[in-house]
Amino acid sequence: MSFVYYFISFFLIINVIVLVHEYGHYLAAKSAGVKVETFSLGMGPEICGFTDKHGTRWRFSLLPIGGYVMMLGDGDIASSTEDEESLKGLSEKERKRSVTEKSNWEKILISFSGPFFNYIYAFVVVVGMSFFYGVPMNEPIVGSVLKDSPAEKIGILAGDRIISVDGRAVGKFRDVLIGISNNESGKIDFVIERNGVSKKIEIVPEIKETKKLIGGTKKAKLVGIRSGDPVFVKKNFIDSIKAGFQECVSVTLEMCQVISRLFVGKKSIDDFGGIVRMAEVAGDLSKSGNFAMLIIFTVQLSLSLGFLNLFPLPVLDGGNILISLIEQVIGRKLNTKMKEYVMTACGILLIFLMLWVTLNDVLRLEAVNKFVSRFIG
Repeated sequence: MSFVYYFISFFLIINVIVLVHEYGHYLAAKSAGVKVETFSLGMGPEICGFTDKHGTRWRFSLLPIGGYVMMLGDGDIASSTEDEESLKGLSEKERKRSVTEKSNWEKILISFSGPFFNYIYAFVVVVGMSFFYGVPMNEPIVGSVLKDSPAEKIGILAGDRIISVDGRAVGKFRDVLIGISNNESGKIDFVIERNGVSKKIEIVPEIKETKKLIGGTKKAKLVGIRSGDPVFVKKNFIDSIKAGFQECVSVTLEMCQVISRLFVGKKSIDDFGGIVRMAEVAGDLSKSGNFAMLIIFTVQLSLSLGFLNLFPLPVLDGGNILISLIEQVIGRKLNTKMKEYVMTACGILLIFLMLWVTLNDVLRLEAVNKFVSRFIG
């Protein structure tokens, strides 16, 4: 039952984020005079829905992952190709309501509005929470130390404040975790403060290895420190606005750093979490009743979805923006067949990455890892 509970929690959350994203596309399309034929939450066959007075079909679909806005003239749900066949027989007035008739700048606005609304959602939620309830602050203070861990052996105690990791000052506990993850030397330099006295210490993290299903092992660094419970801090309206901007900027910069480390080979695709990991977090937060942290989790997901959708791949919003920019520069449309081939290749690549990340998530589960280890040694 826990498995079902976790996934119900996750799907409810992810569909809120998808709704925000697709509604951004919807509003931009309507403002540009484009007819939106379908607004779907979920993928696959329709479960239920209705058609509004403007001819838009609002529907819930069978597979509760993702969603899409289908506009007049779209050749696919990703809006990566155009369908001229669907426009045949339409009057000139009706054709002008198709996305194919719009300028490249209008297409760019439609594509950009989805990720932009994800950022707007994150900003508004953080501002509202900061002003009315308070946003969680995890100071870089050790909440607990794992028994027999490197941190315990070196003498770190609960209540110690971490000042820096490998020479980089930290302002929150998340900075500490990032510093540990980014360390490449095998020895991590900490500066801690205890009873007002600063002290330098060097920790050699424990390397934990887990089996991969397709050969090899995955290594993870264990220091053995955990943060304490977050403190919710309310702010005035101006500071709340600043907190909203800071959250959007800091999360974006973190994601840029992670992606850059991936491209230079300092990080592996195996380090990324997927649907299973996100469902686990959503389920744990729901079961704990900590709905404030659950809301903050939706902020993180929304920023991640917005950021990743701006990647210049044809099946993503960033790819559509890139295509529109290229067509604007060269003064003509790219070959439709070529766009279809590229879109198919990128779609296959994304599906492969999603499956790979999900597989790694499953293998992280202790029971599954033990089962796999029995067969691959």
